[in-house]
Amino acid sequence: MVREVEIIFEDLAGEHSLYKIQFADDAARTLSFVTEAAKVAIALNIGPITTAQVGNTVLPDLTSAQVTQVASTTTSIDIGISPPSGGGVEVRWSDSGWGQFNDQNLAGRFTTQTFTLPRLSKVQDYFLRQFDASVPPRYSRASAALHIDFPF
Repeated sequence: MVREVEIIFEDLAGEHSLYKIQFADDAARTLSFVTEAAKVAIALNIGPITTAQVGNTVLPDLTSAQVTQVASTTTSIDIGISPPSGGGVEVRWSDSGWGQFNDQNLAGRFTTQTFTLPRLSKVQDYFLRQFDASVPPRYSRASAALHIDFPF
């Protein structure tokens, strides 16, 4: 029987949470069910947004991004638009870990519309999101995924 659940959010962006679950057998307490409102220990600073703010909380997706050239050791990419002033494009090897403070799967951050990346294998995936100069930076809501399968 589950008696109590406590959730601690370590990293919301990375979806990392710790769960503490307390169990008890049937003899420990009488059977009952009580619901309570969630208790938040730290303010998340996430509130409702107005209709006017819709579309202003994230940047446009990179729907026109494309691979422009593939060589034996490099890949050239054009994102299809000019990057935001003071911002740029973040490129990752997988579609996770977005943000300025995570370099684990980072392929590079670029402030130009076209750039060249290393090509590490015959089959290569690149994931792109644009970011701006705000604090904290706003990102595209969805990633642009570019896939190549090209012999060396």
